[in-house]
Amino acid sequence: MITKEIQLRVRYKETDAMGVVHHSNFTTYYETARTEMLRGFGTTYRILEESGVMLPVRDVVMRFFTPARYDDLLTVRITLREMPSVRMIFDHEIYNEKGELVNTGTVVLVFMNAASRKACRVPDWFADLFRPYF
Repeated sequence: MITKEIQLRVRYKETDAMGVVHHSNFTTYYETARTEMLRGFGTTYRILEESGVMLPVRDVVMRFFTPARYDDLLTVRITLREMPSVRMIFDHEIYNEKGELVNTGTVVLVFMNAASRKACRVPDWFADLFRPYF
């Protein structure tokens, strides 16, 4: 398993009429954490896509525990739970400044050949980035 943390501050536009972060924004928080995790390993979605492979989202499952509100500083803990193969599974935990669990979520992405739009295995160069951790 590989676990990383990022912090982000809730922007006003991410809240609803109740002053709570709208549920749709949590997928953006997850994506931000994934992007930063990949960047930490020396790659990006752009590099992967330029190599002819895409990573569309197959599944998103989330649970809510306590509200997040405007200007809260959130910590997003992201875990890559297994070595990438034909898919990547990321678990997310989001905490507020008090250390309270706000949200959990799992996102499954699948490797897809950009030209054929068919599922494919993880490229060797991409897998090599994560291999030392598994």
